[in-house]
Amino acid sequence: MLEEIRIKVMRRIRQLREFCDTWITNISPMALKVLTENTTKSMKCNLEWNGEYCFEVKDSWDNTFVVNLGNQTCTCRSWMLRGIPCCLVIVAHHFRKLEPINYVAHWYNNETYLKVYSHYIQPVTNMKMWPQSANPSVIPPVIKTLPGRPRKCRRKEQNENKTGKKLSKRGVEMTCSLCHAKGHNKRGCHLNNQANAGRGRGMGRGCKPSSTRSSVGSSRAPTASQSSTKRGRGRPRGSTKQVMFIVIHLVVNLHLNQSNIFVDQLML
Repeated sequence: MLEEIRIKVMRRIRQLREFCDTWITNISPMALKVLTENTTKSMKCNLEWNGEYCFEVKDSWDNTFVVNLGNQTCTCRSWMLRGIPCCLVIVAHHFRKLEPINYVAHWYNNETYLKVYSHYIQPVTNMKMWPQSANPSVIPPVIKTLPGRPRKCRRKEQNENKTGKKLSKRGVEMTCSLCHAKGHNKRGCHLNNQANAGRGRGMGRGCKPSSTRSSVGSSRAPTASQSSTKRGRGRPRGSTKQVMFIVIHLVVNLHLNQSNIFVDQLML
């Protein structure tokens, strides 16, 4: 990419320097076009000379301006701003038998134009032919994977419109489905609150019970004997070991009984 930019700039500087050779006059074509238009407009102007350097010029709209050739100023300020003589100044130049093109600002000359593009970009050989440097090469930084899911969409500006096809609910006023009023939904409606209060279902999961509920709950609290005899959920602790011990004991007794019967048969 940098090589393409370098070649493009080198070509552009060459083309602009060659463009200066096509100029007809000493000033640029755009400045010459403006000067020609002002010369055409100057044919409709009238002037009065004070005998020195100042002129009182009246344009085609009967507006009067003062031109001072000694200070190179005009009250219309077009000559000072653009650097090209206006139609009022051109009338004064023609009256004094002067060439208006000689009073164009110097930044429109071909010499100033060539100074701008006087710096050349030298050609460069291929990268394979460059001398090898002993300095360490530049290595790109290590890419660190950030936590979380990577973002696929770019961050939009503050005043940028969203490109989503789904309409936004922002700015839409809510309508209650119970009382059909604006500004709230049925969850915050007073009719829903009254119905829940009548049923005794007004509290959420995080709400604390009232004093009446706490008193009723305390009257129904279990006694110490009931709480001690209350069984928990699941298998009791140590039950597996007891069952295994009983099974082993039965198996051992069964083998002992069988061995005693066998001994009694041998004795007979």
